[in-house]
Amino acid sequence: MSIVAYHLLTEAEPFSEFHGGAISRWAANVLRNKKASVVVCPSADTTWKFPTETVLTLPALARYRRIRRHLLRLPWSLHSAVIQHTFRPMLKRLKSGDIVWIHNRPDFAIALTPHVHRAGGRVVLHLHNSHLAEWPETLTRRVCVDRLVFVSEFLLEQARNRFPSLGVSSVLYNGADESIFYPSPHRKEEPKIPTVLFAGRLVQDKGVHILTEAMKLLAQQNIALKAHIVGSSSFGDNRETDYINHLKRNAPPNVTFLPYRSGTALGDLFREADIFCSPSIWDEPFGLVNVEAFASALPVISTRGGGASEIFADGGGILVERGSAEQLAGALRQLAEDTKLRSALGQQGYTVFRNRFTWSVARTQVQDIYRSLSA
Repeated sequence: MSIVAYHLLTEAEPFSEFHGGAISRWAANVLRNKKASVVVCPSADTTWKFPTETVLTLPALARYRRIRRHLLRLPWSLHSAVIQHTFRPMLKRLKSGDIVWIHNRPDFAIALTPHVHRAGGRVVLHLHNSHLAEWPETLTRRVCVDRLVFVSEFLLEQARNRFPSLGVSSVLYNGADESIFYPSPHRKEEPKIPTVLFAGRLVQDKGVHILTEAMKLLAQQNIALKAHIVGSSSFGDNRETDYINHLKRNAPPNVTFLPYRSGTALGDLFREADIFCSPSIWDEPFGLVNVEAFASALPVISTRGGGASEIFADGGGILVERGSAEQLAGALRQLAEDTKLRSALGQQGYTVFRNRFTWSVARTQVQDIYRSLSA
């Protein structure tokens, strides 16, 4: 029988193009057409067009989400038992050689690894955020998997600084879907008013308020530039929070808010824009939207820190200090007034994308990890 790789999404991650987040997108792009892979998730729809036999939905995982914060206060033995019960349908399927690839949940890895090993399987823990470095050390020191995978060197080094004996680890960069994000074949050389695009969750960490402040400064300077801000408080959820209401009340006239979009509709917005801006004010573990902008041949303005230095190591954008509306306005003005620089950075970023951040590169690395675990 062939080896099966089970990819466990988090309790908050439906396998959906519209409602899912970055991990759902990773699974959809890396595992597409992989018959020996199964996505394990709390819920799913048909938007990713995966065969039903390659998706295992666990209603208990959706219930786990509702009680998880209470479980964190209980003794680990009880919390672990609930996790094992939640994944029992998957655990009953396991056979020798199978791989359980856990996304972003060290607690799942701690609870499930003994069961997987008893079945003759292997465990991968794939960190998309700083959970291994930030969770209680009494818990994370129990992680004993066959391979650790990090979405950036930044996350790997962060974890290694806390756990010098980290074990076998890999860095696996995210990519962009080339069927959605690609350069516009009709990009205008001299747009009347250039457009800067922000796309992502409208939460404080993403720094959207810094962008709106920068746009105010540019309006006061009579700089011809408009901003489109597209997103919502969470993936596929258009409920407005106090933060979003504050953004809209205080935005200048040169800023337009657009509702959440995904798939081709989102790719179209990238192709209609002239500049992409990611004004994050926290340590982004990676920053997938920057890579999607590269794939669309857009010049990017982002902030220093986190995994950004790895994305921009070979060019493609301008980096400014986090939280500085003045520096952000200066960079935006520079690109708004210099079409040649916009074009040069856009082409530079597209070359970086083709060389380093396609999903085909990620798929090759995943297969290499599979083979190393089966050796």
